[in-house]
Amino acid sequence: MAWRSAIWLAAAALGFTLPVHARTYCCSDDAGRRVCGDILPVECLKRPFQEFDGRGVVIRRHEGPVTAEERNRRAAERARKQDEERQVRELERSNRALRASYANAREIDAKRDRLLVEANENLKVAQNRHAEALTLKQKLDTEAEFFQKKPMPEPLRADLRENQEELARLQALVDEKKRDIAAIEARFADEKQRYLATGGKP
Repeated sequence: MAWRSAIWLAAAALGFTLPVHARTYCCSDDAGRRVCGDILPVECLKRPFQEFDGRGVVIRRHEGPVTAEERNRRAAERARKQDEERQVRELERSNRALRASYANAREIDAKRDRLLVEANENLKVAQNRHAEALTLKQKLDTEAEFFQKKPMPEPLRADLRENQEELARLQALVDEKKRDIAAIEARFADEKQRYLATGGKP
């Protein structure tokens, strides 16, 4: 920079060098002009500035005052990076545990198949119970037809209400068992892919 060259030339002409421990502080003012001094210039108090040693080498860069918005942005960025690093560490631990759990990918398939057998049996039980509730609904609906033009007996009304609630509960159970099956398939597909990608045996 021109100002540094001028300082060094002037020092050389007078037969001495600037001490290495000397400090110079520089920043740009509102007009974009370079402002420097051996103590921090007033113009640099509220803006970014650089600190140079006696050889004109930048030894520190000061950012200046940070706004609340900038502090929040930086805090959010740090939190995001920490979360990403945590996820990477967790994935690495999970992959190590995965490789230690299986001798080869065929064992992953075998475990998946065992769990799917059990899950499909649970689904079949839920579907059978739902079908029984539907059969009962048809019977109750047939009985209710006789009371279209006269008051329905309270026991029959209660049976219809209870059957409707049971159908809703069993339908939710069937849906849950189907989600269990999908989750098992997705889990083991992911585990097998990661296992092979991290050096596991086929």
